[in-house]
Amino acid sequence: MENKSLNINNQCESKGIIVLPLRGGKTFKYLTLIFLMMSNLSAYEAVLSNTTGLTTNTSVVGWTDDYFMQVFVPPADGYINSIDFNFSDLPDYPGAGLSIWIYEANYPWDEINTEQIADEAPHSHLGYYDADSALYPVGDNWVFGGINNVEGAISDYAYDPLGEQIWPAFGSGSKLIEPDSADEGWMNFDIRGGSMVPFPISENEPFIVVVRFNGFPDEGTDNEAYRMGFYSATNHVDPQPCAKFYNTNSSPEGRSGTNDWGWHIRSYVWDWAINVELESDPRITIDVESLGTTLSTESRTVTAIILDDNPSGGQEFVDSVSLWYDVNGSVGISMPMIGEDSLYTAVIPGQDPGSVIQYWVEVTDISGDTYGSTPHSYAIYQPTHPTLVVFNGGEISGYPYAYYFVQGFPHDVWAGEIFSELASAYTTIYEFTHFANGPEFDNKEVIAGWLEEGHKNYFLAGDEVFGFWTGWVDQDYVPGEFEYDVLGISHIYNDIVESSADVTPIEAVAGNPLSGELFLAHTALGDTLLYDPVYEVGGLNWLDGFDLVDSADVNMTTEFDGSTLAIGLNRRVGDDRIIVLTYDPISINATPYTWWGYSVVSPQTKSLWWFPDVMPLSIGDEPVAPNTFGLGAAYPNPFNPVTNIAYELGSASDVSIDVFNMLGQEVATLVNSFQAAGSYTISWKGLDASGNSVPSGLYFYKMQAEGYSATQKMMLLK
Repeated sequence: MENKSLNINNQCESKGIIVLPLRGGKTFKYLTLIFLMMSNLSAYEAVLSNTTGLTTNTSVVGWTDDYFMQVFVPPADGYINSIDFNFSDLPDYPGAGLSIWIYEANYPWDEINTEQIADEAPHSHLGYYDADSALYPVGDNWVFGGINNVEGAISDYAYDPLGEQIWPAFGSGSKLIEPDSADEGWMNFDIRGGSMVPFPISENEPFIVVVRFNGFPDEGTDNEAYRMGFYSATNHVDPQPCAKFYNTNSSPEGRSGTNDWGWHIRSYVWDWAINVELESDPRITIDVESLGTTLSTESRTVTAIILDDNPSGGQEFVDSVSLWYDVNGSVGISMPMIGEDSLYTAVIPGQDPGSVIQYWVEVTDISGDTYGSTPHSYAIYQPTHPTLVVFNGGEISGYPYAYYFVQGFPHDVWAGEIFSELASAYTTIYEFTHFANGPEFDNKEVIAGWLEEGHKNYFLAGDEVFGFWTGWVDQDYVPGEFEYDVLGISHIYNDIVESSADVTPIEAVAGNPLSGELFLAHTALGDTLLYDPVYEVGGLNWLDGFDLVDSADVNMTTEFDGSTLAIGLNRRVGDDRIIVLTYDPISINATPYTWWGYSVVSPQTKSLWWFPDVMPLSIGDEPVAPNTFGLGAAYPNPFNPVTNIAYELGSASDVSIDVFNMLGQEVATLVNSFQAAGSYTISWKGLDASGNSVPSGLYFYKMQAEGYSATQKMMLLK
């Protein structure tokens, strides 16, 4: 696994970052600015960093010939003096080094949402330059990446993130990397060199720092003693500022085993700091506390740090500060400073459940100029159903999030950390962790307390949950621990796969209430069940296995080291019911192909009947296979960007669903396989067979199966 969360403290103090404790245990982090007077020019030293305010607890590593890049945007004209790199992993042997460059930014691109595609191989894949079978980030022969399949991307456009090399004029900067017994440490690179001439930068003109690992061309990922890495932080922004270049040394078959070498956009920011001397007095900066969603209807205090960054210090350039909030109309209130610490607070009155409150801060200086902060918002959440589906680290809409259940049932949806007040509003909680990055929040303590209330149902799924908790180290669990007492697991085996790009044969357990019908259905077809997240969701295969405590039942298994190992369980603890799947359940398919992860017999769908009080929309009855064939109307229709098509098979059959344009030309094939009897849904994203977006207009879709044929219409609007 490439990215591992590390249990370390962010070394803020060593980076000139001040941490201010605020009410409720929250903190703000901001850059220390040290001002210098240079004749008639006001100038100051500062640090440009994309990790300010973030926790750098992730190690992103590479091997020789891997490149890392990060984009920086100067707030003013000035000069770069040096760069600090925070290493999380250092080689065990001498001979390693960094090559360092600065490039103009040919990144990002207006038509690409980099936040949406970060980490999502192959869509995050930009490409590389090919020269004599070697891979380079610059050159003359660009090899297109998977990003050209993303809706909105321009087909065959060279999405090269680097513009012209602007430092040094020729060659590269270089720095030796010495082994370190602690396997981590800060390294400073002075770009001025012997001439002590700083490198000029311009206000709001982005530049890209690029580094390459050197020194061990014969050592790849099989030997961690030759590995190097940077401390990093997860940051979901658009544009994502960082990318990694995967070379053939570290990735012989590509990043995900699909020959996808080269640049990949990542949702991590490397802990690099650009030490600069900036000219001119910057404008007033406003750092406003972000308030999260709450169930409380009480008033809330907003805190802001306001800096006018003038060389003499103090706040004499600030004349007044106002907090504005908007529910059904904008309201402005005075925001006084607390003490002399540049800290301002004001109170937003309590609001009704279901309200969404937008708020921002405006500052007026002594010249009458007004500066506004970035708008923030929070919601007063209103539970409406007894069941909550949580996407821990994922979105709450789109694919695959809207497809985890083929059977409808009343439920609320939440993306974010679970807190006690939220959990207590529900009888049943489904927690799906991100299919590629794993969970973002550790909800163990809250879930344990919630289950103690009694008569609860808890479902946990994902192939990176235990790695997130353990740091990807196999370990035993004993009574008194959450994993043992609540989940029913006595030992975890992390990442039981040879390659994250492989599929893994798995098996459903006959007679189990969650997997028994899946066993009967797939064995009747004679297919082989597979865990295949690479194909189904664009993630990687990090399947985990485990040993159980005596009170748990196995529902899914795989073969590992010559024996059968559990990958799914269900158990009862008092009047609570618990389900744990150490895989992404929507990623179950088979060879010959059937998408069992999205079917009426999938374990997560069957859980709707094993859990009491969930109330599926079929009013308590389990789904019954239809006895006729049918093709449903597309929904939504008209649509943009995606529509869903439901269909039914009265018996097992070869089935095809094809899309045609108004000229009768075939545009795309949505289904072409043998499927069991049942109800199905397929989506169409307005793409042709080559993955290109089709124009607006009227389209027809035709289903053929076992003597049945039907055609429906749908309208794509852009």
